[in-house]
Amino acid sequence: MENNNHFKRLVDFIIKEYWGERDKINLKTTLGGDLKIGGDDGIEFLEKFLIHFNIDYDENREWQLHFDDEGFGLINFIAIYNWIRRKKDNRDYYDLTIEHLIKIIELGYWIDMKSKK
Repeated sequence: MENNNHFKRLVDFIIKEYWGERDKINLKTTLGGDLKIGGDDGIEFLEKFLIHFNIDYDENREWQLHFDDEGFGLINFIAIYNWIRRKKDNRDYYDLTIEHLIKIIELGYWIDMKSKK
């Protein structure tokens, strides 16, 4: 089955480029929540993913929408300030799943399948 081949290739790529235990990666595994790939590492992951699998994409896409913040920067101070003032942090990001990435590999171009975090 082609989907199984894409799954195996994607898992091999993730393990080679980053980390993870093969037996813990499934279709519902998320890059940010489960594999802890986020921030600049997440953007770097997507850049390598797009090249490795020869995916067509819009160069102006805001990849950071798919990852939570990394480290402790200015945005974190704003979040703390809002928390103290009891304001909700309205930033949304859309965590990517293995299933989503396989669909992109199958199509050969980027698509958004948003599941808000």
